[in-house]
Amino acid sequence: MHPVETVRTRLLRELADTGAGAAADAAEALIGPLTPDGTWPDVDYAHHADGSDFPPLEHLSRALALALSPRQEHRAAALSALEAWYRADPRSGNWWYNEIGVPCLVGDLLLALADRLGARQRAHWGRWLADRAGPVEMTGQNLVWAQGIVLRRGLLLGDGELTASAVRRMSAVLRTTDGEGIQEDFSFHQHGPQLYSGGYGASLAADLSLWIHAVHGTPWAFGAREVGLFTDFLLDGQQWAVHGEGFDFTTMGREVTRAEAHRADGSLRTVIRRLLDADAPRRKELAAFDARLAAVRAGVSPAGAAGPVGCRAFTRSDYLVHRRPTWSVSVRVSSTRTVPTESLNGENLRGRHLGDGVAAVRVGGGAEDGYRAVLPLWHWARLPGITAEQCPDPESLSPRPHGERGASPDSGVWSDGRYGVAVMRLAGTDRFTDGWKAWFCFDDLFVALGTGITAPSAGHRVLTTVDQRLAEGPPAIGSHPGGPRWVHHGRIGYVPLSDHGSLRARVERRAGAWSDVTTTGSSERLSAEVFHIGFDHGPRPQGAAYACLVLPGADRTSTAERARVPGVTVLSNTPGVQSVRCDRSGVVLTARRGADGPVLSLC
Repeated sequence: MHPVETVRTRLLRELADTGAGAAADAAEALIGPLTPDGTWPDVDYAHHADGSDFPPLEHLSRALALALSPRQEHRAAALSALEAWYRADPRSGNWWYNEIGVPCLVGDLLLALADRLGARQRAHWGRWLADRAGPVEMTGQNLVWAQGIVLRRGLLLGDGELTASAVRRMSAVLRTTDGEGIQEDFSFHQHGPQLYSGGYGASLAADLSLWIHAVHGTPWAFGAREVGLFTDFLLDGQQWAVHGEGFDFTTMGREVTRAEAHRADGSLRTVIRRLLDADAPRRKELAAFDARLAAVRAGVSPAGAAGPVGCRAFTRSDYLVHRRPTWSVSVRVSSTRTVPTESLNGENLRGRHLGDGVAAVRVGGGAEDGYRAVLPLWHWARLPGITAEQCPDPESLSPRPHGERGASPDSGVWSDGRYGVAVMRLAGTDRFTDGWKAWFCFDDLFVALGTGITAPSAGHRVLTTVDQRLAEGPPAIGSHPGGPRWVHHGRIGYVPLSDHGSLRARVERRAGAWSDVTTTGSSERLSAEVFHIGFDHGPRPQGAAYACLVLPGADRTSTAERARVPGVTVLSNTPGVQSVRCDRSGVVLTARRGADGPVLSLC
């Protein structure tokens, strides 16, 4: 088989296997309402809004489903629909659809219908694809999308050099960079130094694995070095950010408010299958990752299958992941080196604090991680781990200006592979003039400390949230005249190590809709019981502090025992030094402030 036909056949098989095709009865249902001019009456071809949605794209999705059908009458209808698109030429107010989304789908359609196109038609559509390229040089995942269009054009025209050039350009993404793309720590950046492993990084994994698989064994195959680095990115980067069936919500950028984006296990398994088919290295690790995802989807994942074990500091992204056999905690801070988050195209309307010290705790490896179910009805000023003023106006939760970095250089993460520390300075964040937050991760617990929290102009209460998650019944609280001595909820224990009186824990019913957080979300009202635990510093705090021991996987009895004998000692919780000792092992983790910023260490 000619290499062009080999690649085309693989691509079409992948499209069919990943759901782009339609069953015979579904395809027949698409033909029924198709008008003689090749359009569907229910598609809004005049929609030109600049948001994240482009309704006319449904036309191309339906046409592709028909084009992948084995029945000739279906494929003839697909060609009619393709010609109708050319005549109508719908345009979006969002450049991405015009330069990437639409040409990608049209390219797939053309390859599916290639046997029905003559030389003149192929040349015509080849020029059409070329004309859709924009004037701006692409980077990161946008470059991969753009070169994917070039590669489709090369296959359509049978142009080997064009195909080879697209692979060469994509290969440029398969090296580490300090710009947009794969970082040296295998986190992923897009739109500046912004952590996007679970958004654009997930798209990069899906697209590059498609092309690595499609051109494997042909003259245009990616090099062994590039395939090896891509495999490292998947196993040493992406895998650490995956919990249950999806990515850590703090790694998803504005895609956190896309309901469908929180189930990534299927697409990740496809990525792994493609790499295995392309003879990628680290095959046993890839197979183990796939088995874990399969178990989660089947609902039989044992507690010990929660993923890799250890602690990893993604220093390029101010992101720490601490994973034990049965639980994990991830901490996302931001500094003057990184962008906390973004809101574009009407998405992520309330995600202001997603990079402000979010500490998400997950127990077990099940599909529900405690957070996904409550995202549309969360209190977004009480994200797990953050310290924030409780302003009543929802507009106060809008992300900061696009591209704006964190406020302080004195934030960062550290790990030796087993233990880890994250620190964030609040100075300059919203109305905070100062404040230090730190997380110390040990073998079976972690400790959250805060000190020097000062916000003299904060007229509303300032809260430090330790956790906010889907409720699993009412919390058990160990009472004490000065405030709770311990709180147990679900499978997690919380023990205040100081200032018991300011600790608050409760379960409340909250309601909301995806449309509250993204303009294209469903307006269906949802409700659920939500658990919240945190420290109340009151309005205008001056030098406020807190200390909390968190015990993932603990039961009520062991939590109460830890309140009596914590097993950890807070050696210091001052703006100069925050330090915690594990009494059993003697390990001391310290965040010390020096002239050049915080020094994070173990001794």
